[in-house]
Amino acid sequence: LASVDANDDEVEEEEAVEFEKRVRNKRQFPDTTTIDPYDPTTYGYVELGTIIGAHGVHGFLKLSSTTDFSEKRLCEPGIRHIKPPNRRSPREVQLAEGRPLRPDSATTGSDANPIYLIRLEHIQDRESALKLRGCVLYSLEDEKVDDLLDEGEYIVSDLIGLNVFLDEQVYGDAKKDLFVGNIRGVVMGSEICAIPGLGQDLLEVLLPKRKELQRGEEMVLIPFVPQIVSRVDLDLRMVFITPPAGLLDLSYVREEKVKIKGFLPAARY
Repeated sequence: LASVDANDDEVEEEEAVEFEKRVRNKRQFPDTTTIDPYDPTTYGYVELGTIIGAHGVHGFLKLSSTTDFSEKRLCEPGIRHIKPPNRRSPREVQLAEGRPLRPDSATTGSDANPIYLIRLEHIQDRESALKLRGCVLYSLEDEKVDDLLDEGEYIVSDLIGLNVFLDEQVYGDAKKDLFVGNIRGVVMGSEICAIPGLGQDLLEVLLPKRKELQRGEEMVLIPFVPQIVSRVDLDLRMVFITPPAGLLDLSYVREEKVKIKGFLPAARY
């Protein structure tokens, strides 16, 4: 009887592992028109950083971090995903451990990325680690880090795609059409000004198409500050703003990129 019970426990454990894998592999894919097969961030992954070399002889990897949550995503063991330069899609790996070599605080206000030392379970020596140079590490987009966000902080990928409206609590019925546009990107304040705290993050909003606009897309930049962005509702996928007079008139046209296909004629000497 003890032997039968042990076998039943093993079967139940195997079934639980298989169920966990099936649940983990269920992903919400975006519209196919937005997917770039060479960019995993367009179909459910978040980039964590790029492996730039090996460290020591025990399989540690040096990684240039691009995530704002390095301590959680690069130091806590668990499932991650890695993509070699010559592959399209990431494959699953197990992160065994990680620690900062050049922490985030040491790179604030500079162009340098934080450097972390990580170790993957199947990498045990320096030779194997060197083969992963240039690989990019990812985590699944579904693995949220909302508990690490302060009030009023949002993940950039959560903001992109939200619709922007004039705040009805302020404008009421004074404006019948409260729709402003759709968020297509976020310009980080750190990219505008190298001095921490001086640059403001900007929402890049696509305005509705006008008949007189023949080419390109009409965009406007909206400062992401409480005085202008009054509410953000991620469940309704809506952002409400109270812009100062004239802000929405400061639009610009982003020209469409024209791709020329075919061969160019040989240069003449």
